[in-house]
Amino acid sequence: MMEFLPTASLENIRYRSELLRAIREFFNDRNFIEVQTPILSADTVIDHFVEPICVCDNSLPLNYHGNRNYYLQTSPEFAMKRLLAAGLNSIYQICPAFRRGDRGRLHNIEFTMLEWYRAGDNYKTGMQFLAELVQSIFDNPIFNRSKKIFPSISFVSFEELFCQYVGQSFRRLSIQDFRKTADSSGVQYPESYADNNNELVWIDLFFSEFIQPKLKYTIVYDYPESQSQLAQNGIDKNGNKISERFELFLNGIEIANGYHELVDSAEIRKRFEQISKKRIEDGKLPLPIESRLLNAMKFGLPTSSGTALGIDRLLLYLLDAESIDDVITFPIEIC
Repeated sequence: MMEFLPTASLENIRYRSELLRAIREFFNDRNFIEVQTPILSADTVIDHFVEPICVCDNSLPLNYHGNRNYYLQTSPEFAMKRLLAAGLNSIYQICPAFRRGDRGRLHNIEFTMLEWYRAGDNYKTGMQFLAELVQSIFDNPIFNRSKKIFPSISFVSFEELFCQYVGQSFRRLSIQDFRKTADSSGVQYPESYADNNNELVWIDLFFSEFIQPKLKYTIVYDYPESQSQLAQNGIDKNGNKISERFELFLNGIEIANGYHELVDSAEIRKRFEQISKKRIEDGKLPLPIESRLLNAMKFGLPTSSGTALGIDRLLLYLLDAESIDDVITFPIEIC
């Protein structure tokens, strides 16, 4: 077996190069600055479900936490926001990102991320910008090799999708309702769910089982307030509390995730502490709550919208590929 060979075909590698070129042209035409930030950092995005890869070596200097723990970044988010606080207004980056344990048809431990921020944008202008980027790629004849007819991206709220595919708003469903519907629909869920009264867990399960597979060219917005992460919270047209967050799905695959970025350092610290507590309760490693991002936010982080997009998944969709291995050169097993 010739394991030195890439898993992606040479043709797909060339398509990848063209995609990166098209993305750079799109951002450069809109006066964005391409930036580079460290892949290895003492800080890391704190997420309940995303695991960073920790690097600890005696040759590394003591970081400001007083230890030698550094992290391969799951996203360049923290560093890019520090650049916003420093005075840059419209920035983008194409870089490797790492998530421990992520491996499968749509996952590799190392993957390529496109991330961008523009000061002054809210989540509505942010998701419109995302749609324009994707539509520009759809319209590029280089990528439409199978002569697909791409419809325009549709915008649908999280609650509207629940009503359409589950039958009623998630706000009206009790934990008992979630269990009953799952059982009657034959949805398989872990045994631990039987005693799980966390509404967020059930909402995620129903979204992934009943809704996500049906999303063809869709940006979903107005997520439940409980799924805000680092997004600002707001009020929808019906007066309900929501998270000003949006995601792009193509043929049921999540491609991009965006926020109206939270700029309140006290609120971010509070959320970090809540997420850290949940991680510890689940037996996961605690991550550093203190970060240089918090200091940058005290200095002044402008209102902005930020979006992260998976380059590999977008290319997989464009080329009708079966697996992420078909669009990357050397996956983790042969890197």
